[in-house]
Amino acid sequence: MLRIILFILLLLPTTSNADQGLKISCLNMKYVVIGRKHDPLKFTMQAVGLEYFDKEKGEFVMIEANKLDIGENQITARFADYELGFQMIVLDGDTEPSMTMSKYDFKNNRFLEHYKCDVETGNIE
Repeated sequence: MLRIILFILLLLPTTSNADQGLKISCLNMKYVVIGRKHDPLKFTMQAVGLEYFDKEKGEFVMIEANKLDIGENQITARFADYELGFQMIVLDGDTEPSMTMSKYDFKNNRFLEHYKCDVETGNIE
């Protein structure tokens, strides 16, 4: 009888809850303006950090939260040659804030590219 109960318990589905985070998809603004199709950059923001797919390594990379510069309306991730700054701003003509991302070359003190991002909250596995 005990074996039957254990067998039934093993067959019952278990529910696991994932952490909630942000799924971020960013398009280069110059491609949006001229209407050219371009693959978006995708990021996942979790409590433990910012995850992205590194094309050179061919794998997902996690930047730990303690290595990110986190402010009230911005998050900055620093790389060897540049930094990515995610910020919430109200664009001209909008009433709700939007997320943008800027690629900044801190060695040459200039912005390289600007992105408009779509943000979706969801469970991250």
